Amino acid sequence: MVEGIAAGPWSIVPALVAIGLAWYTRDALIGLFVGIVITGVLVGALHPQAVGVPSDLITAGGEVATVQPQAEDGSPWTVGVGGIVLGGIFGLKLVPEIIATAPLFGEWYVKNVLLAIFAIGGLIGLMIRAGAIQGVLEALVARADSAADAEKAAFLAGIAIHIDDYFNCLVVGSMMRPLTDKFDVSRAKLAYYVDSAGSPASRLAFYSTWGAAMVGFIGGGLVEAQRQGTLPSGMTNFVNTGGEQVTAATGAVWPLFFNTLFTGFYSWIALGLAGLVAWQVVPNIYGMGTEESRARNEGKVVGDDADPMISAEMDEYEVSETATPDWRNFAWPILTMIVVGLGAMFWRASPVIYVKGKEGMGATLLQLGSWQLITPPSGPWAFNIGGVQLGLASFSALIVGFLLYRWKGDIPSNDDATDAMMVGFKGILLAAVILMFASSIQNAVTILGVSSFVTNVFGGVPAFIIPVGVFLVTSFVSFSDGSSWSTYGIMFPIAIPLAFSTGANLPLVLGAVFSGGIFGDHTSPISDTTVLASSTSGSDHMVHVRSQAPYALMAAGIAAALFLVFGLVLPEGFRVIPY
Repeated sequence: MVEGIAAGPWSIVPALVAIGLAWYTRDALIGLFVGIVITGVLVGALHPQAVGVPSDLITAGGEVATVQPQAEDGSPWTVGVGGIVLGGIFGLKLVPEIIATAPLFGEWYVKNVLLAIFAIGGLIGLMIRAGAIQGVLEALVARADSAADAEKAAFLAGIAIHIDDYFNCLVVGSMMRPLTDKFDVSRAKLAYYVDSAGSPASRLAFYSTWGAAMVGFIGGGLVEAQRQGTLPSGMTNFVNTGGEQVTAATGAVWPLFFNTLFTGFYSWIALGLAGLVAWQVVPNIYGMGTEESRARNEGKVVGDDADPMISAEMDEYEVSETATPDWRNFAWPILTMIVVGLGAMFWRASPVIYVKGKEGMGATLLQLGSWQLITPPSGPWAFNIGGVQLGLASFSALIVGFLLYRWKGDIPSNDDATDAMMVGFKGILLAAVILMFASSIQNAVTILGVSSFVTNVFGGVPAFIIPVGVFLVTSFVSFSDGSSWSTYGIMFPIAIPLAFSTGANLPLVLGAVFSGGIFGDHTSPISDTTVLASSTSGSDHMVHVRSQAPYALMAAGIAAALFLVFGLVLPEGFRVIPY
């Protein structure tokens, strides 16, 4: 494992180089790989002893800098010209390790992201071959008369089919692509709708995988505030101090989280803006205008020089001669995925919600005569919101699809079905590679200590500036590391104690963190959901990023203005829901 160092401003260099090169070359793979290589060079140059530079050469040529480790109990070291030069060269050997230790190769990501991507890819191959997607197209075309109808359907499908941001991106793009292609809606436009209904909608969907996770992030920030001594005396019930270590009181945090649904301005604005675009109220601007003009006038949903993130073989794969197009062939595997996904979400033994009251009794909410509406009995609720297993759900759908299409004869043989799955696997490979590199960049900024760098940004900031300042800094961090969740892990332990110490409104500051994380997740070319939106929509990835950016920046500008205004007018104790 590469040892973490506090690299200061150097911590954001790999992400900025990756994003800048991807933007300039229009090739995400080039930018991401160069960013990973630069990380190895920086770690080696700043920590030459870790890459095998002889001790007598580390300070050769005169001392240049003193470097701090991330570990609080670690000792700093000095590097010279010789150590920096040789360490930078030797640091290249860290590149494979930076990739191998990326979050994407952790157990959860392998089960729920990598496996899900390939399972969905294989399922799409089967669906194409069995005429399932053709059946969906025929059913939708019967209800859609124009490109405008297709756009509205794509947007609404993203809102309606929402268990998880990954699930949304994987399913909606695949389901709606035949319809939008039919009416010459550009793939970039479809990717925009899929991406906008991904993370922004997930942030608001408290019943999805995000709900419990967001409560956990807030809890981490409250525990840090307690450790720093900034937690108000009236909020001591938000942490448990009786055990060996301080933990968050999850049940008490939920009402605080629900307040952030009102202050998560970016998610609401991004969703609303996408809806206005779908209903033709907001026009196609800049890159989106170019994409839509070509699609409408020339019938080309991608440009001639585009590199769609779905293989040409998969895009041009033909329906089997024995297949009967039927939308139900699409519905059954997707229904399987939903049922298994929800089942895994709720069929868990670890409770996360606790109801207060007398043991075995629920609170009466409403009484009409002898009829009462009551809450469940007090004590733990034995389900865990956030336990969805995308890998399990996706592979279940793949198995159901395989058996269904073979049983009905839509795919004539096992060999034909296997070939269809292989076409799907190959079609999704580019997305998997980009996700691997994007996850490695997230690992890179963690190794270089981006969190300690961000902590120093807020010195001496007035209380009314805190919400908009937190939003802007969180947006920058999220855009740089491409992950809202890793950004939340960095920012909540910073933002919550900061809100308490400065007197800023807490729900507003929490909403600023949530909004900034979603902005980066929505716009960064190294964001996993942005990659997935490009992939399943069949769009060139950088075309999607470029064409979506003006709308995202518009939403971010409005959100920043709202955080500034409400930072001025909302008192510290204001809340919508009591907590």
